[in-house]
Amino acid sequence: MKRFRAWCALMSHHHLPATPFVVASFIGDNGGLKPDELFAEVAAIDEQHQALGYAPPGRSDVALKAFDAVHPVEPPRSWPKEEKRRFLELPHDLQVYFAEHEDRREKEIKRAFSEAAAARQKLEEMEANGARQANAS
Repeated sequence: MKRFRAWCALMSHHHLPATPFVVASFIGDNGGLKPDELFAEVAAIDEQHQALGYAPPGRSDVALKAFDAVHPVEPPRSWPKEEKRRFLELPHDLQVYFAEHEDRREKEIKRAFSEAAAARQKLEEMEANGARQANAS
């Protein structure tokens, strides 16, 4: 939360309690951070607010949309068009989870198809060798 406090001081905003619009502006101004770093900073802001009994401003619609604007996550290619629209409505952390899950799934399917093709090729070679040996005898 150090970065947020410094940014608030520079911009003449209060860091506690911070409004969702202040957090959204912070996100927009710090979009160059890696997504995990920015997400951790916003999570720390939320934790600090909750510890003091305030609503977490980083979970507001405006803050989540700001995060999506600076670090968009593409919907999985395998999802139907309507579901892709719904994907964009999910919180950023769920978008990341689903996108990574689908990416791992697609890679596993490709690996399985590759292994199956290699096994088919090996079987065909074995059958061809068996036929040659049978013809030779």
